[in-house]
Amino acid sequence: MNKLKDHMLIGVLLGVLIPIVLYAVLLTFLECMLVENPLRESTLQVIALFANFPLLRITLTKYQKDRLGRGILLSTFVMAIWYIFQHNLLEF
Repeated sequence: MNKLKDHMLIGVLLGVLIPIVLYAVLLTFLECMLVENPLRESTLQVIALFANFPLLRITLTKYQKDRLGRGILLSTFVMAIWYIFQHNLLEF
């Protein structure tokens, strides 16, 4: 991680790719290992989204890469807002 440049765009890309990859891995694992998936799709999406927070903490505290961390945080917020609107969790 020390060789990783401190750019916000790289943080945004990491913040988007890690939840997508984790979601795909979890979904594939559960479908291959279990006959019936015990988790709803929305639960898997939240688990994948929360995977960014340990990465964010490590990036900001251990490696002192503020712009990279801001990119991860930005993409996490955007995906959380997308999740809220996708599942109609706000009622106006």
